[in-house]
Amino acid sequence: MHELLIFVRQLTRMLCFVHGVLLALLCLLVAFALIIAVAEDLPMADSFYFTFITALTVGFGDITPETGVGRVISVLSGIVGVIFAGLIVAASVRALHDAADEERQLRAKRSKTRKSDH
Repeated sequence: MHELLIFVRQLTRMLCFVHGVLLALLCLLVAFALIIAVAEDLPMADSFYFTFITALTVGFGDITPETGVGRVISVLSGIVGVIFAGLIVAASVRALHDAADEERQLRAKRSKTRKSDH
């Protein structure tokens, strides 16, 4: 449980570090959803659904773009989504690495303290 708490703290630190980029990418996806709504004449809810499903690279296919603008924005949404997900994965991997280092240092410190007590 202690290791999980260290990981969550490190992950929070990493996500805070990249929060500006994540927020910019999220804003870009919202802008893409607005463009899709206009270009494809879709209700706003369907447009957001389509954009985020595309960005997550799930792509159910229940909504497909019919216009050239819609298709270009769809491709861009997929690219932005891959970058967004990649950043979160990279932050998670770095947080796990840092948490493991921190745990190793804590164990070494405890071991050293125990040896000096004897």
